[in-house]
Amino acid sequence: SGRNGDLEAFRADLEKRGVEASRIPIDIAAHSRMLDAILPRFEAFLRSISLQAPAIPIISNRSGDWLTAAQATDPSYWALHLRSTVLFAKGMETLGQRAGHVYIEVGPGRVLSSLAKAQGSIDTNRIINSLPHPEEAWDDRQHFTGALGRAWATGLPVAVSRLIERHKPNLVTLPAYP
Repeated sequence: SGRNGDLEAFRADLEKRGVEASRIPIDIAAHSRMLDAILPRFEAFLRSISLQAPAIPIISNRSGDWLTAAQATDPSYWALHLRSTVLFAKGMETLGQRAGHVYIEVGPGRVLSSLAKAQGSIDTNRIINSLPHPEEAWDDRQHFTGALGRAWATGLPVAVSRLIERHKPNLVTLPAYP
């Protein structure tokens, strides 16, 4: 047991608190000094490609603030991004300064959704995960459709007609009570 037992106990404790936690199946600790050896090669690779400023606003995991065009196009920034501590809580705090946001986790699982809920300052109805956890026996399409419904319920414009444009929907009688 040893270290693995300690990690499992920590994971179970987080789960009891409502925070999803799972072991990441990688052999090296991301954002740690274990990556120092590859940083020069990674930065050299980044210098060989064209980096562009973002077309949409992005929060920097390094600062927890808005990513600037200068940062986005700087290979050194991204090499240090790979090595630096992720300031998730600070980023969520920055996002929280603007009212009305809806947070959608794109991809399977709910790790980021759980972390966002753990911040305590965001209405949990405005945090949506788009796909089920990989270990859940749930139809991805059904879960995604439910996520679209939740997004619509928050006031986001969801083009529902596009979901059925190639299909003939069935009329379903529902009970008269909520």
